[in-house]
Amino acid sequence: MYPACILLVFCGLLLNAQVNSPTASQLAEMERFSTQPTARVTWSKEVERVTSDQTKAVITALIVEDGAQTPRQMRGIRIDLASQNMKDRVYVGEAFLERLIDALHEISAGIGSFLSRPGGSSRCFGSAAFLAAFREGAHVFHASQCSMADGWFGLSVSTGAATFRFSHLDPSPFASAIARARDELKQH
Repeated sequence: MYPACILLVFCGLLLNAQVNSPTASQLAEMERFSTQPTARVTWSKEVERVTSDQTKAVITALIVEDGAQTPRQMRGIRIDLASQNMKDRVYVGEAFLERLIDALHEISAGIGSFLSRPGGSSRCFGSAAFLAAFREGAHVFHASQCSMADGWFGLSVSTGAATFRFSHLDPSPFASAIARARDELKQH
């Protein structure tokens, strides 16, 4: 009976996280706005570069304005990701920064117990904060801590269009960089 109760609680938490999760359309607002031909970046600040082996991410806080759109201004971050043969750029609106930081902290807090449990040879642990939108096909920053059968360990970042592997990293460099970007936006 006890294991069944744990399973019910876990499923309830997962369902709750998915129900309260933003939609793919909501997450795409910043990218749609920022990539319009009439939009222009009026302020930006590179906050951090996260690198591992041949993979890198550049986190930039930015304010984008466009007199031809409503709203006329959007604030958030841009994460430029690159590895050997791939590049991608993901935008996160200011309204979702706290959720993303919390999701990264959730992964950091849970990875120890997840990896200590017996299980398959390849496994990943992530947050359900943006899972529903990711499954809808959103172009987002979706991270998971992974331990693979081939010996690779690190943070896997999927954008919906590409996957980037940050060897031997956990989510903390991204969480702290995004928190600094959030603070920079509050000052402007």
